Amino acid sequence: MVSVNNHELPRVLIIGDSHVERYYPVVAEQLKEKAYCSKFTTSRSMGDPALIEQLKALFFSYRFDVICFNNGLHGVDYTDEEYSSFIPVVYSLFKKNNPDLKLIWVNTTARRIRENTGQFEEHNSGVINRNKAVENFTRENNIPLIDFYSLSINHPEYYENDGIHFNKQGVEDEAKTISSGIIKIIDNLNVN
Repeated sequence: MVSVNNHELPRVLIIGDSHVERYYPVVAEQLKEKAYCSKFTTSRSMGDPALIEQLKALFFSYRFDVICFNNGLHGVDYTDEEYSSFIPVVYSLFKKNNPDLKLIWVNTTARRIRENTGQFEEHNSGVINRNKAVENFTRENNIPLIDFYSLSINHPEYYENDGIHFNKQGVEDEAKTISSGIIKIIDNLNVN
């Protein structure tokens, strides 16, 4: 976590699941001259009230200029409606605690069959539905959306055998895409 006293550069928070855990070090290195980067990773998903409580605790102590939000793979136990109902709740929480915040939303990668990553697994239809809800919300609220789903369906070679996580090549592509999106935002910020 970035020191609360550092304000010379924009403060960027990347929130998400194990994909963030993997690409965060690469993004932080790519942005080290442009931003102070922090991460918050959790297996809690939208639809899970514990996610809201975790975020409230985080924002009680810290303020950020940019948040990149990538959350979705762990939500298979929640209906599409439960998941989607959290989209405006999470957005309101971000804005309440960081009124001038710039937000980037990242949709969810495809889920592939373990040991047969050329095929999609049954929960992938839920990913598609949830990504559609995210796409609609971000469009209506003029929030930049990074489309990891398209990246993941066009590159099955990025997957490890578990059908969920990316290998080194995939992680590097995710990191490059995230860094590029963040740089577009922070190049237009005035931070003091």
